[in-house]
Amino acid sequence: MQMVTLGWLVYDLTGSSFYLGLVGLARAIPALVFTLVGGAAADRYNRRLIVGVANGIVTLCAFILGILCLTHSVSVWHIIAIAFITGTAFAFEVPSRQALISSIVGAKDVSGALGLMAVAFNTAQIAGPALAAVLIEVIGEGPVFIANGFAYSAVVLAAVAMHTKGRPEARGSGSILGNILDGLRYIRRTPELCWLVISMAILSFLARPFTQLTPAFARDVLEVGAAGLGALNSAAGAGALAGAVLTAMLGSYRGRGLALMLSAAGFGLLLVAFGLSTSFALSLVLSGAIGLLSAFSGINTNTMLQTHAEARMRGRVISLHGLTMMGVVPLGVMLEGALGSVVGVPMVVVVAGAASALVVAATIVAAPKVRAMA
Repeated sequence: MQMVTLGWLVYDLTGSSFYLGLVGLARAIPALVFTLVGGAAADRYNRRLIVGVANGIVTLCAFILGILCLTHSVSVWHIIAIAFITGTAFAFEVPSRQALISSIVGAKDVSGALGLMAVAFNTAQIAGPALAAVLIEVIGEGPVFIANGFAYSAVVLAAVAMHTKGRPEARGSGSILGNILDGLRYIRRTPELCWLVISMAILSFLARPFTQLTPAFARDVLEVGAAGLGALNSAAGAGALAGAVLTAMLGSYRGRGLALMLSAAGFGLLLVAFGLSTSFALSLVLSGAIGLLSAFSGINTNTMLQTHAEARMRGRVISLHGLTMMGVVPLGVMLEGALGSVVGVPMVVVVAGAASALVVAATIVAAPKVRAMA
């Protein structure tokens, strides 16, 4: 709801797509700069406290936006500043929230827990934008931000009420920079985690920007307009939800590493097919399949990083995964968008999909430890 309402408000204030991009950049910069710091903080300090404080900051930002809208004093610079602040808060919150999973459930239930969390996320991704569109028309942007502030405050209460087990809540010594370097050295010394992080980072850079490029397919290739774009996005969202449900149902099983690699390779190959497709019906099916494999590979990556990393390093390891999702993807979008304006978006997607599949295939061959991970 917040994302849709922010985008609508920015465009309503400025009528410029440039400012839409600027708000997106304001959210992406903190992910690139602070996510590794957030991972180190997750291994040093009370993770529940970090989740609570970060969401408290986001709650305050939502209320401020709502008040600025209701008093007709909001400007685009307020929105850019708040986007930067909330992006910074989430750069600290995400590693702690993800790492908390292993402190709440046993190792055999981590996959199911992450799958359920992804189900919640993808359900919100489907329902939130639709609800925001209705509420903007009925009550306006300000009350939507106020309502979102109350929703975020529920997360703060949940963090306070949460029970964890199995490890002390705060530990660590030395500087934050030293902790970050220790985490990077740990990844380098652990070949299976290193291969996993590198291959998934490349996949995030090459393949995951696809979602942001679908408008070009809807308008210029498939010629189905805004309604068709909505259908493509809905199909991808439904596929992602199915992938999350599938992961939660499977739980812990042997051969997870190989299943992850095969799903990631399939993700790349489906992008090649989507880039070559000129049929809307086929593209709709491919979009759903891409969403499914994207979610399945992403959740399983998170699961294996959580279950195979040492507890003392878990926050820093997970922060690298968060960095690829929150920071690397926007960089890929910028690069592929620029290349698409020169050689065409379909060609860029085909090459990116093929390159992603090749990277994953190389990982399967060169990293038997990844294949064997459970």
